[in-house]
Amino acid sequence: MNTYSRILFVCAGNTCRGPMAATIMQQFVQDMGILTDSRGMVVLFPEPYNPKAVAVCAGHGMIMPSNSAAQLENTDFDNNTLVLVMNQSMKQKIYESYDRAINVYTLGEFAGAGETEIADPYGRGIDEYNQCFEQLYVLIEKAAEIIRKNMEEEKDDSNRQ
Repeated sequence: MNTYSRILFVCAGNTCRGPMAATIMQQFVQDMGILTDSRGMVVLFPEPYNPKAVAVCAGHGMIMPSNSAAQLENTDFDNNTLVLVMNQSMKQKIYESYDRAINVYTLGEFAGAGETEIADPYGRGIDEYNQCFEQLYVLIEKAAEIIRKNMEEEKDDSNRQ
């Protein structure tokens, strides 16, 4: 398993699930020197993050950066970047649309939760945003454990050499 210096979360418009996921993951990997960020599959203009997503993160003691939506680009892919998406169709679309796509997994797949899909709460109430946050949190906690374990194993391997 590869170790990564950057984790990129990709959702539809980069205003809700991706930014929430990047904010959550940052809590788990900030001591590992890993950067977290998010991108969207279709971003027509740089709109601000969804206020409900920002409020839900704040309600859990996490401050979402005040960035605006950004489009996924071919330059976002490299050997040191882990790309986590919300569902299988996004993963497939990325591999079809980006010739440099590499290290792309669904969040559920990477976290060992199989075909778990993260529903988009866009246009719904605050309860749906909270449910989305909770689902992301559980999967990201598992994914962060895997990343930490891989980094420790790689460090152990290099110490043995």
